[in-house]
Amino acid sequence: MTVKISEKIYDISHTISKDMTVYPGDPEPDFMPYHTKENDNFNVTKIIMGSHTGTHIDAQTHFLNYGNSIDKEPLNKFIGECIIVDFSKKKKIGEGITDSDLKSYFESTKVKENDIILLYTGTSKDCYLGHMDTKHNFTFIEPPAARWIVDNKIKCVGIDTMSIEKYGTKDGVCHDILLSNGVGIIENLNSNLEELCGKRMFLVCLPLSFKGIDGSPSRAILFDIDY
Repeated sequence: MTVKISEKIYDISHTISKDMTVYPGDPEPDFMPYHTKENDNFNVTKIIMGSHTGTHIDAQTHFLNYGNSIDKEPLNKFIGECIIVDFSKKKKIGEGITDSDLKSYFESTKVKENDIILLYTGTSKDCYLGHMDTKHNFTFIEPPAARWIVDNKIKCVGIDTMSIEKYGTKDGVCHDILLSNGVGIIENLNSNLEELCGKRMFLVCLPLSFKGIDGSPSRAILFDIDY
């Protein structure tokens, strides 16, 4: 079946800035002039930030001692048809999304092998409104939900929180389940997802090709699709 995508682009990525919210303990972004038009006749900026700044993709090596670094991750994991799922009214911010939650949603909405699912929790909107406690109290995926994603052959999952994992969790069970089974992870999508909930769309989200590291800031965009 041929899929046609629209020309309109929906940007679901956070703008990276010095004052943006980052995961507690991660480096804050910093931009410093390295060459300037005044001194060198051109501008170049030195950029300092963590590999999981803003909207980003996790490589397998983020949590595993084996597998792909970000430059080795197959890009087709992060490109394809997706379903935007609204949990903002079903879950309070800080609660976990369970396998039962996913089963209930997909009873009425068909999910196909190699689909991508994007989870809108409202955390991104809450954080944008200045409720900074969401840095430590955001919605996350429970391990049984991660297993449901694997069992249903979802190729990638995205979420509008800083992590799919409950804040403060040390063992990283959800990351381990998903990454060890080759499922792509996109974290920290923005609140533009809210207006797109319930739709099937086409996602393109590409990381920078940093050699040998565990993740990369990424630009995630959506297109309307027509069959």
